[in-house]
Amino acid sequence: MTDTRNVVYADGWDGSVVNPLGRTEAEARDAAGTPYAVLLLADGRPECVLAMSWADGYCGTTRFDHRGRRVAADEWRRTPDGDLFLRCRRTWNGPDSIGEHEFPHVAARHATTYRLNGRRHDIDEPQGDRGGRLDTSRIEAAPRTPRPAFGVWHDLLGLAAGVRLVAAAADGLPVTSDGEPPWRPPRPMAPGDVENLFVEGSERTVAGGAERARLEVRQVGDVHLPSGRLIATDPAWLEHDAVPYTVTVPPGRYPVTLSLARIGDDPRHLRVAAARLDVTDRPVRSWEMALRPGQDPIDLGHDEFFGFGVDAGMACFVDADEAAGRIDTWRELGFGDEAYLRAGDGGMVLWLSGWGDGAYPTWIGRDVEGAVACFVADMLL
Repeated sequence: MTDTRNVVYADGWDGSVVNPLGRTEAEARDAAGTPYAVLLLADGRPECVLAMSWADGYCGTTRFDHRGRRVAADEWRRTPDGDLFLRCRRTWNGPDSIGEHEFPHVAARHATTYRLNGRRHDIDEPQGDRGGRLDTSRIEAAPRTPRPAFGVWHDLLGLAAGVRLVAAAADGLPVTSDGEPPWRPPRPMAPGDVENLFVEGSERTVAGGAERARLEVRQVGDVHLPSGRLIATDPAWLEHDAVPYTVTVPPGRYPVTLSLARIGDDPRHLRVAAARLDVTDRPVRSWEMALRPGQDPIDLGHDEFFGFGVDAGMACFVDADEAAGRIDTWRELGFGDEAYLRAGDGGMVLWLSGWGDGAYPTWIGRDVEGAVACFVADMLL
């Protein structure tokens, strides 16, 4: 007798079928690379959910037990050569008596994370939230599989090749229509309109749309990068956080420009919106997130970013070779009523950081030939 699973297409599953889709629309989304989800039913209940967004090189699978408890979740990501590799696998294991909401916290948990460089990292938490954890690492290549054709998800789900997947209606399942999809592909934060931050007199909303601001552009002067390895950080943390970005530029002196936002009707309410270090004057054609060693965008979830931390309300640009000698520069200069400062010899530029403490991304602008045109520290106003 042929083993069969009924298949329901939708935007996702959150205890209900969110925005059901027909097979034709789901197949069109698959071809276009836009997000959609597939529910596999066993005896009328969701046994597994696939969430796919091929444009983002992403596929997630979630398995449920007979009580509707999540017991396994895989994350597959695209490799540079186009197939998929298992980025992360998580499992939960506990007695049948534990309810759906308590289960994720008290069940035994295991997580395995793979990297394309051949590293594997495991985390065991045999008592869930109630006990300790054991971390282990070893060399092991990540499992791989070709990107599946539409409807051929057997390898991702560990199904036998003979299992038939048959499109079905969501009859008997709760349905939610016109709601937001319950999941998002892991798209890191995008740079937004970084270039417009440096247009004198332009206006924009800040503080999540709660305030209006008018932008002023100030030329601060040059900063000296004798090694070409740029650091953006809180100057009060230079002793502990002097890690330069992986992208370097030729040694030299580079001009720094600040975008200042004058908030609302108070002429004294001035915030630094962004700081830009120009490497060339060529137009920027593309933006990318500046990374430090060991950082990989594949580790970021939706709208997440790698940024430099601020704990003293200040930020700075400084060269890696200059950092050790600049630990106390911020103390010696003192901000007074100024929103920014420059060490007289050009060894460091400092500014007050946006709304204060937090984490802030730096963007790298590249020209049409792919060369570095600028770095922009975004204060996220």
